[in-house]
Amino acid sequence: MNDLFYSDLELIMKDEKQYEAFQSMDNTVVIAGPGSGKTRVLALKALTLVKTQIKKPCGLACISYSRESVRELKKRLKSYGYIPNNRDFIGTVHSFSLLHVIQPFAHLYPQYEIPLPIKILPDDIERQIYNGILKDLKITDSRQLPLSEINRYRSLSLIGRSTVQIESTDKIKEASKLFQERLNKTEFIDFIDIINLSARIINEQEYVSQSLQCRFPWLLIDEYQDLGKALHEMVLELAFNAGIKLYVVGDVNQSIYGFNGGYPEFLKELTNYDDIETISLVKNYRSSQYIIEASLETLQPTPPFPEYVSGINSDTVADFTFITCAEEMDEQYNIVASKIIPNLISKGVSLNDIGIITGSNNQIHEMAFHLVEKKIPYFIAKWSFENSDVVVWLQDCALWSCKKGQKSFDDLFKFWKNIIHSHSDPRKNWEDIRLKSKFHEVLLKCIDNRDCHDWLNKIISSLGITDLLEGSEIYPNEVENLNTLLNEAKFKNLKGATIERLAKLGAPENEVTISTRHSSKGLEFEVVILLGMEEEHFPNYYHLGNEMALAEDQRLCYVCVSRAKKACILLRSRIFTIQTRRGPWRKEYKASRYWNSLFKRFGNEQNTFTKDTYPLIQDN
Repeated sequence: MNDLFYSDLELIMKDEKQYEAFQSMDNTVVIAGPGSGKTRVLALKALTLVKTQIKKPCGLACISYSRESVRELKKRLKSYGYIPNNRDFIGTVHSFSLLHVIQPFAHLYPQYEIPLPIKILPDDIERQIYNGILKDLKITDSRQLPLSEINRYRSLSLIGRSTVQIESTDKIKEASKLFQERLNKTEFIDFIDIINLSARIINEQEYVSQSLQCRFPWLLIDEYQDLGKALHEMVLELAFNAGIKLYVVGDVNQSIYGFNGGYPEFLKELTNYDDIETISLVKNYRSSQYIIEASLETLQPTPPFPEYVSGINSDTVADFTFITCAEEMDEQYNIVASKIIPNLISKGVSLNDIGIITGSNNQIHEMAFHLVEKKIPYFIAKWSFENSDVVVWLQDCALWSCKKGQKSFDDLFKFWKNIIHSHSDPRKNWEDIRLKSKFHEVLLKCIDNRDCHDWLNKIISSLGITDLLEGSEIYPNEVENLNTLLNEAKFKNLKGATIERLAKLGAPENEVTISTRHSSKGLEFEVVILLGMEEEHFPNYYHLGNEMALAEDQRLCYVCVSRAKKACILLRSRIFTIQTRRGPWRKEYKASRYWNSLFKRFGNEQNTFTKDTYPLIQDN
C-alpha cells in the first residue's frame, strides 16, 4: 500500500456508495454503471483483503471475463504497490477453471471422462466437427445454424442451482448434443468444456469445493454480467455451500455477450438472494449529464430506472450531431476523415480523445484506409490477431527493448522459461544461467531492428518460437496467431510501425481509436463517432423479431453512447447496394430506432446535416 493507494482511498471516501462498497465485508454485489469508478473500488478492495484479511497459506482469487480487464486490474494493483505471489490468482475464468479445478482434480474423478493430459481443441478440428454436423442435418447455409449458436447453447446447458432458463430451438439443441458427442470422441477439450466440467466438479464433489474454500476464502469477480451460466453455478455453490466470501462487480445494462452465453439474468438472480448485499454506484465520473441521459434514452430500461448522475461539471448544452449520407459506408468513412476529425482538431480535441465505433472488423479496416489517405494516425482497439499471452509477452519484450526501466527482464525470462519447460524442447535441460544468457543475447541482438515486422520476425526465428509451439497442447492455435500478427506487421495496419508502437499496442499514442461496438466496452473518449446507424444494420436484421437479441442490441447501443464524455456524432446512409442472384439491389434503409430515439430528444436544425451540408471549419 503506497501513497497512490491512500490517495485513491481518500477519493472514494467522498462518494458515499463507493466507500460503502469498499467497506462491505458481507457477500456483496456492486452494480457499477459506466464511468462509476468500479475498477478503482475493486482494486482497493482486493489489496485491502490481501493485506488485512487473507492470511498465508491462503490467497485471493479475482476473476474477470477478458484478458484486457485482467490486465487493467493487475496494472491498477501494481500501481498501488501490490507484489504478485504464487498464492493469489488474478485471471480469466478459463484460467481459473483450468489451473485450480481441472488440472489438480480431474484425475481423481474418472466419471467425468476428461481427457488427460489436457489438450485444447484446435480451430481446424472444431471446424471439421461443425461442418460434419451441418452436413448430417442437411443444412447448406451456415447462417441457419451458426457455430456460435451451438456453443452458446452448450454454455447454457449446465443444470445446477440456478433457475434461469434461456430458450433455444430444437435444431440448436440437437446440433449442440451432436457437437458434444463428437468432441468427446476426440482427445481434446474446448474452453466451454473446461468451464462446464469445472462447474460440475465443484457442484458435485464436496472435497473440491471445500479445497477451494481453504485455498481462496474470498472470491472477487469483475464483469459478472459477461461470464455465463457455468461460472454462475460455480459461484452459487462456492458461496452458499462451501462458504467462500463473494464480492461481485457488474452491470446488467452492459451485458452484451449473449452469443457467448453471458446474460444479465444471472446477475439479476444473484441480487435476489437475501444474504447478498447489493450496492449501486450511481455517480458517473466520465460523462456529462446529457450523455448519461442520452445513453439511458437508447437503453429505455424497464422501471425502476437507473438513477445515474454526473460526478463531473456537466455541460450546459447537449452536444449531438446527426449526419445523413446518401449511399454506402464509404461516404460515412470519407466525411469522418475529411471533415469531422479536422473539425474536432480545430476545436482543440486531441486525437486520443476521439473514438470511432463501427459495426464490424471489416468496417474498422475500411475506416482505417480512409484515415491513412488523410494522414490521420489511428489505433485499432481489436486487431486481427488474438492478444494472447504469447503476443502480450512479445509486446513486453519490445517494451524492454525500447525502455528497459519500464519492464523487468526477470519477468520476461520467467515467462520464457515456463514456455520452454512446458513443451518438449531440449532447452528445458539447460541450466538457468545458460537459458537466461541466451535469451538476453537474443533480445540485445534484436534491438537494432526498429521495424515492427523485422523485429518480430527476428525474435521469433532466433528463439525458435514457431518450432517450439508447433502442435502445442497448451497454445494449440498460437502458431497461426503469430503468423497473423506477422502478416499484420508486414502488409496491414502495423506495416511500417516501429517496435515502440508494438510495445504500446494496448493504448493509443496521439491516435484516433477505431473499435467495433463490442470492443468499445471499457473505453472512453471526449467524442464518440457512431457509424452505421441504419435500421437492420443496428439493430441487426437477423435480430428483428427476436426479443432477447433486440434487448442485447439495445444494451450494446447504451454501451456505445456511454463511451462519450461530452459529445456524440451519429452517421447513417440512406441506400446500400446488396448483391443478389438477379444482380445488384439498391435498398433504402431507414434511420435506426436508436437514431430516432436520440434525435427526438436531442436533434434540431442546428445539429442535423447531410454529407454536403456538414461544414468544414476553416482554421483562422
